[in-house]
Amino acid sequence: MKFIKKKNMQEGEELLYVPEMHWMYVAKHVILAMPFLVLLLVQWRSLAGQADMTPTGLLTFVSALAVRNVLISAVIALMVVLVFRLAAYLYNEYGVTNQRLLMREGSFRLYTGEIPTDRIESIYCYQGLFGKLFRYGTIGIVGVGGSKVPVFKMVRRPFALRRKIVDIIEKNKVINVVHGDLPKAPPPPPPVAKPEPEKEQEPIYRYGTFVRVLNRK
Repeated sequence: MKFIKKKNMQEGEELLYVPEMHWMYVAKHVILAMPFLVLLLVQWRSLAGQADMTPTGLLTFVSALAVRNVLISAVIALMVVLVFRLAAYLYNEYGVTNQRLLMREGSFRLYTGEIPTDRIESIYCYQGLFGKLFRYGTIGIVGVGGSKVPVFKMVRRPFALRRKIVDIIEKNKVINVVHGDLPKAPPPPPPVAKPEPEKEQEPIYRYGTFVRVLNRK
């Protein structure tokens, strides 16, 4: 994790989880190629045992030689693929921080990338037949633009890793809400004027004398 820790960590960023690649990343192609290699080996031994100096035997010998050359070529190609996969297994680096998902892939050709957690819309996990048997898978994300990108390839316990990433995203949402700007309080309503109390009319009877009120125009 030298590349991620020394060259990609920002101020205030903390490395929370390091996804580990499964050993099947190296051995998968060898396992898939073994039945084909065994079939070529059996065919070569069968043809080589039938070769003699007759015309049919010479044809069988030539066929055995061709099968042997194919077998040798397949083994060499498989060894080259194995070396490249082993180099990638040793040099690939994955990391999950409190802010981003980081990746570094490749030994001869370097590929680096980062995805902020606040730009992730959804996370998916893919497992094939071997992935279900040996408990590995590929973690990918769907970003804000709708693009589907594989991030962590053939890592151990992919569903547990997916849960950890989701927990980090939800925790960051809570932190943003708590530490964000508080909403401003609405302005107080204007004061309502109280109606003045009505004045009591003077009684028309005063001291026992009837007073007539005349409306003069």
